[in-house]
Amino acid sequence: MLLGFFVMLPDDYENLGQSVIATNGFGNNILAAITTKNYWAISNDYKPLMHTWYVGVLMQFYLVYPILFFIARLNKNNPRRTLITIVSILAVISLLVYFATTNTAKRFYYLPSRFFEFAVGGIAALIYNPERDKPFWKGYVYLCYVSLLALMFVNTEVMTAVMRLVAVVGLSCVVLCSQDVLENRVTGNSVLAKIGAASYSFFIWHQILLAFYRYTISSKFTIGSYAILLIGAVLMSWLSYRFIEQETTVALKSKLGKTLLYSSTALVFVALSAFAGYIYIKAGVVRDVPELYISKNDIHRGMHAEYVDRGYQYDKPFSTDKKHWYVIGNSFGRDFVNVILESNVVDSIEVSYSTVGNSKDNRDRFRNADKVFISTLDLNENVVTEIEIMCLANGLSIEDVVIVGEKNFGSSNGQIYAKRNEPDYFDQYIDVANPEQFIVKNKCFAEFYGKRFIDLMTMVVNEQNQVRVFTPDHHFISADCSHFSKGGAIFFAQLIDWNKYLK
Repeated sequence: MLLGFFVMLPDDYENLGQSVIATNGFGNNILAAITTKNYWAISNDYKPLMHTWYVGVLMQFYLVYPILFFIARLNKNNPRRTLITIVSILAVISLLVYFATTNTAKRFYYLPSRFFEFAVGGIAALIYNPERDKPFWKGYVYLCYVSLLALMFVNTEVMTAVMRLVAVVGLSCVVLCSQDVLENRVTGNSVLAKIGAASYSFFIWHQILLAFYRYTISSKFTIGSYAILLIGAVLMSWLSYRFIEQETTVALKSKLGKTLLYSSTALVFVALSAFAGYIYIKAGVVRDVPELYISKNDIHRGMHAEYVDRGYQYDKPFSTDKKHWYVIGNSFGRDFVNVILESNVVDSIEVSYSTVGNSKDNRDRFRNADKVFISTLDLNENVVTEIEIMCLANGLSIEDVVIVGEKNFGSSNGQIYAKRNEPDYFDQYIDVANPEQFIVKNKCFAEFYGKRFIDLMTMVVNEQNQVRVFTPDHHFISADCSHFSKGGAIFFAQLIDWNKYLK
């Protein structure tokens, strides 16, 4: 939180404060499922606490599991068998939920679809006695190690990610229940054992260092930067393990130590949560950011999404005698609404907006429209063709349908903002994230749709596939690298030739 105070843009700092509160309450998995949704999204690379979703799932399991023990004890004759039955049934249900859930965010982040992973270990602990039972030959351990390593490199066409997770859980269970599991040359190796003892600390620190490196220095990694980050993560992990984990264990052995530990933990928890909550309420704004039209004197909740969401106000039928422009799309469509509203032809036209999914229900808008603009993320020929058919069915020609290309302005403005005190700050360019989608794909669309296609990227990209970050009057083109800021909408409104769409 302190580092973020000095280097982060308001929206990112607000998100960090939100993540701190969620992590402190062991609920960052729930927050991630509601907000980011996709664990593999590029934006997650710049979130220092992205990885604590797993801590949330783990702690939620630790809250649920003892309740099952309590329920099992109600059967005084055989509580152990009752517990095994309950956990087994819930594990099967969880596995079914895991396979049946179509929402990838819920499958990835929520406990009901993750319970079976922990339950397998719980069942093994209840039914397996390493002193007595020898269900698997010790050679299986090495076979499992090789298989687990191989799964890290298996192509998704060979084995889907859904099946891969189940395979990892199954192989780990076999390792756990194999003979000589703690004495073999891999698990019993003293160096690996020490690494394992500090692995939780390493897990906690690695993403924090990676995220801030990406955010303040570069999203590109060299061998040297990897080495520095590895050393930094190892150092922070050792300090954390030595002076927090081990000292906690010592403190718990005495009454005074327990009292000091609990009181200091409570104090840090309250202070950190209060600070993070304050930053969240302040929308992450700790200084003026004129590059985004942000002032400390004008702070309110939802301010960072306010401009993009302005397009929702235009989700209504046409009602004037002006030229009618119908914009269809998702948040990229609302972006284009803002570009039109910032243009010099805004007084000559009336804008109506709807999402792609709702366009079928808006036949009157098609009948009354003079031009239809399609602007959406994941643009494809099927979406365009479907809307073209709607236009033809309601009296519009194909020439009245204009397709707006996708756009991307890098992966994070953090490393740009970190250089705000340097003389070339406003002259910076940044690499386009996934140029195959946002540059190559747009060129293909431009060749196919010709004059009906607006290629926004070619207006701001140089020969090295780098995109400009600031407008000529020193405003960020995009706050989040995907959607237009106010400055970006004004800038593109000046670049587009609107007269040919008025004819």
